[in-house]
Amino acid sequence: MNRRLVVGTVYGAGILQGAAFVLVPSLGTILAAAPYHFSISAYGLLYFPEIGGAILGALGAGRLQQYAGSQGVLRAGLAANVLGMLLLVLASLSAGPLAYGAILLETLALGLGFGLTLAAVNHYAAALFATAETRAVTVLNGLVGAATALSPLLLDAAERMGNWGVWPALLLAGFALLLFARLPDHRPSRQAQGYQWAMLPFALAVLLYAICEGTFSSWAAVYVGGNAPAGHWGALALSAFWASMTVFRLLLAFVPQQRLSRRAQLTLSALAIGVGFALVGRVQGGAALVVAFALSGAACSIYYPYVMALGLAAWPQRQVGLAGLLVAALMTGEGIGSSAPGALQAWFSLSDIYLASALWALPLAALAAWLTRLAGHPPGKPENSP
Repeated sequence: MNRRLVVGTVYGAGILQGAAFVLVPSLGTILAAAPYHFSISAYGLLYFPEIGGAILGALGAGRLQQYAGSQGVLRAGLAANVLGMLLLVLASLSAGPLAYGAILLETLALGLGFGLTLAAVNHYAAALFATAETRAVTVLNGLVGAATALSPLLLDAAERMGNWGVWPALLLAGFALLLFARLPDHRPSRQAQGYQWAMLPFALAVLLYAICEGTFSSWAAVYVGGNAPAGHWGALALSAFWASMTVFRLLLAFVPQQRLSRRAQLTLSALAIGVGFALVGRVQGGAALVVAFALSGAACSIYYPYVMALGLAAWPQRQVGLAGLLVAALMTGEGIGSSAPGALQAWFSLSDIYLASALWALPLAALAAWLTRLAGHPPGKPENSP
């Protein structure tokens, strides 16, 4: 197999997935206007199939690998994305109940595709670069983040050209093209099937991290807009958070371990997340809050991909299942972090919630130390990487 083609397929699938996953949030304004006129409740309902599908797809990836191999998991994810983009293109050409039904089904298909595809590509990135797993996984997730940031701009450009469905159609073509690529395949042995209890601390670390990320990102525009109503400070703060996360994820992936160990970087990331929450809860003014959210994005940048890389290195024969478990934890935590602050505002101000969230740094730092020890001495005899 052509190694460059394999690497391009894996990283290309991650980029396409990042671009596709934010389409529904990016369509909010379009779907509220003619000819769709989706109500707020109807629009909010669209997120449930997407999150549920992503969790189901991620948790099912390990079992699917037993029957179809790693390549089968990736192809199933790509096929689900092809279906999702096809339904979204159909919605762009229709209106009313037909458009709503198409988008509702699209979110389910896209969620399944997200869970399966990310479980597969994280495994492939670690396997292709076995001597630099952390860097490979971090760069992959950095590119996913970059695609997430750029996709809304490209969707808006398509809308200005006259049909927003052009961008999903291009993503459809990309997913379909990758379906025909051949990749190295791996099926876990019977002894390597299923999960181990020792994987749960990795899932817990990702869950807690995702709660933090969801709290930062989902409420940034609302919080900053309430503190600095003049101008577009809310949108700027959210953009600063995601852009900073992506840039620092790509930059820190290349920091040599000889200068700063992965354990030290992961611990510093956890503590910096706490500092980010404290800054966001304390500072005043639009510009200061934009800077605070940018610093928070930098703090969040490496925690998730480093935990993913540590887990993949610890269980080389269970990489797809482990990656699926962590992706499911990520989506669950994002859902909690996005919804819990809304309910808590019945008793506390959003600034107090941000300040209290700084305490997440303590379990995140403790887990960083624990996971680096587990990764260095995983339970049982480690098996050779495929």
